Amino acid sequence: MPLITKLKKYRRKYQRFFWLGCIVLALLLTIPHPSQAQFVMPQGFSGQSRGYKPPEVSRYGPIEVAPVRSPIDNSFLFNVASPTVYDRQGDNDGVPVEQRAQDIKSKLELAIFGRDMNPDDLRVETSRLNNVVVVTVSNDDYPLPLVLASVTENDADFNGQTIDVLAERWRKKLDEEIRRGQASTTPEALEQSFKKALQISAALLVATAVIAGIKYLIFRYRQLLLKRKQAIAAEQEQQAESEVFAENHPDPIEARYPVPKILGQRQRIFWQRLPQILNIERKIGFWQFIQWLLFWVIILGWYFGLFAIFREIPGLATLSGAILGRPLQLLLLWFFVGLAIRIGHRIIELLKDNWQNTSYISLNKFINLGDNQRRDLRISTIAGAIKGVVTVVITTSGLLTALTILGIPTGSVVAIGGLVALAISFGSQSLVKDLVDGFLVLAEDQYAIGDVIDVGFAAGGVENLNLRVTQLRSAGGELVTIPNSAITQVKNLTRSWSRANVSINVAYDTDPAKAINVLRQVGENLYDDPEWRDKMLAVPDVLGIDSLTHEGMTITIWIQTAPAQQWSVGRELRFRVRQALTENNIEIGVPRRIYTTNGASTLPFSAIESTGEI
Repeated sequence: MPLITKLKKYRRKYQRFFWLGCIVLALLLTIPHPSQAQFVMPQGFSGQSRGYKPPEVSRYGPIEVAPVRSPIDNSFLFNVASPTVYDRQGDNDGVPVEQRAQDIKSKLELAIFGRDMNPDDLRVETSRLNNVVVVTVSNDDYPLPLVLASVTENDADFNGQTIDVLAERWRKKLDEEIRRGQASTTPEALEQSFKKALQISAALLVATAVIAGIKYLIFRYRQLLLKRKQAIAAEQEQQAESEVFAENHPDPIEARYPVPKILGQRQRIFWQRLPQILNIERKIGFWQFIQWLLFWVIILGWYFGLFAIFREIPGLATLSGAILGRPLQLLLLWFFVGLAIRIGHRIIELLKDNWQNTSYISLNKFINLGDNQRRDLRISTIAGAIKGVVTVVITTSGLLTALTILGIPTGSVVAIGGLVALAISFGSQSLVKDLVDGFLVLAEDQYAIGDVIDVGFAAGGVENLNLRVTQLRSAGGELVTIPNSAITQVKNLTRSWSRANVSINVAYDTDPAKAINVLRQVGENLYDDPEWRDKMLAVPDVLGIDSLTHEGMTITIWIQTAPAQQWSVGRELRFRVRQALTENNIEIGVPRRIYTTNGASTLPFSAIESTGEI
């Protein structure tokens, strides 16, 4: 068992680095090799329609221009020009300019790496072949000239030089490139290149270890903050239960239904501890953002480190230019999408805090959000839902941008995606209904995070609310997740204000006026008590006698209280009523039945029960 525990521990510890390696490997696999064949997408779905041109090709009316790059390190050498090709998938007599640039690069690669040509007798010359000026390379071992490039009138027109002058310029450039490539493959140069590559690798490993150590320290500190937050939540739970069940005057009726009392105490304590919890959550969010930045420092460090290593090693240097192309664009897009989501969430938090601190009167000129406490509840709930919407919008925009980078037309993707979404919507109508109902809950302010609600089959405090689900924390501590479409009727027990409905049964032979006056006096004394005054919105209202039964008289008292205070105020009122009834010799009602026998006296059922007579 200890071995398994250790393995699980190390697996969690190094799981992030495993995925980091997978990401870097995936990016490297997406780098196109110069000899790799082009992938042709299905007709109508690829970007190679009529008028399409590759990204590196520039079009100037009837002329297209493409760069020729070095096979050593993919650096720029010169531009070649050819007549414009409007339909690259059709039958064309001319060669596309990008193919011509690739042919020059391939022949230059053959001259550098494919032939062992002695630089002492190396000859790079210009000549005419079939009345076309060409640049060739040869030496004593390879006397037959290898044509590297041809210089055409389009090349001369684009570069603004005569064919002969341009050919001489290209000849010097190609001669320098061949000699540079041969010098980079000598044993001394290779040894120096591998030394630099090892130095870069060592620096990357050391930097990764240091950053990983910092991330681990931040992770430990975040764990401490999370434990502190959990301790506060546990303390809230314990305090709520102790206030409900550890009282010295429990009510027998409420004892049968303790759930609302616990939830009410939870909400009250929740608001008391909310500033402390928010402070901890801000710290957790800040250090989580720092961890995220360090994670990206590692990824980008290894990415550019591999770029530097490839630049030093012959044969791999040609991939260095490709690393700075499409894979880097996708990587930076991924980074900025994550950064935009976090910045968006932070802006929403700042707006939420500013809105909550705005004057209640000035805010209600624009939108009616209820009283101060209700306003805070609703703003927090709406802010959470907006965060989810912002995340979806930014992520979708990032995916569409990634498709554009990959050369996939977004119009086709959106059209096909719309059809797929329409097909899926028929199979997931409940999900759509959840989203619509969630929007209506927020728009109509049916309930918010922090409210105590009863949906019929579940009751509890609203702990999380988004467009799809509502999560309740029940009295037993269970987290109940309910799809919004499943909530057909909801009782909000803490919306704006609450009411304690207290019914007192007194004996049938009690003077009604006396009983009502005693209860009214108890309510006024409770309202005048400074400890309870803030929890009550008005003096308790003794409605009068609601029913007359064999059990006695039922007198109803209504108490309008602050949200979630109806349970605590109701318990205190019952406690004081119990004392007042005893002081005024008023008995509570008990069931009474009269039994008549032949020639025998009648006794109330309660008296027979007490004397034991039949």
